Amino acid sequence: MSELDAVNLILKNLQEAPVNTLSGELPLDASQALVTLTEISHEVQKRGWYFNTEYFRLAPNVNKEIPLPASTLSVTTTGSSKGTPVQMRQGKLYNMTPFQSGFRFETPVELKLTLGLEFDDLPPSARSYIAHRAARVTAVRELGDQLTYKEDLDDETRAYAELHAEQLRHQPVSLAQSPSVASVVYPTGSN
Repeated sequence: MSELDAVNLILKNLQEAPVNTLSGELPLDASQALVTLTEISHEVQKRGWYFNTEYFRLAPNVNKEIPLPASTLSVTTTGSSKGTPVQMRQGKLYNMTPFQSGFRFETPVELKLTLGLEFDDLPPSARSYIAHRAARVTAVRELGDQLTYKEDLDDETRAYAELHAEQLRHQPVSLAQSPSVASVVYPTGSN
């Protein structure tokens, strides 16, 4: 399912005509559908899935700051940096340690980043779930029809079950393969 297919699914749910492209000026309903799709995509991806969670060891730049990728949705420390309270501010890593807070870092930091991906870069199961969820949310906001809501919820639940099953297939099968356990067993990241 492409982004265009997802927008057309939302429009179909609203009993509106499909569009042929997402470029240029869009009809109001298509524009709103695209906004809702993007909103739901960020909401779903923010949870952190196998396909958008990555581990990095980032070093400070010449200004002793650690810039984060523009697509970063959330950040936590891991490995030897675990326990250092951080967050993203102004596109950079911010140290929340009491009496040491600020953007200044002296050494590299090991991080778990949740990244926001473009819709068409998501795996098919995620695109399907996001599209069905966006279609249901849009229908509830615009129509409030209980029958449509029930049918949409069934579709969304099936799509979520597929995405969740895929997530489970990609998770480590033993504690020894878990990034959390590996950070204790191999504290320098030598796994």
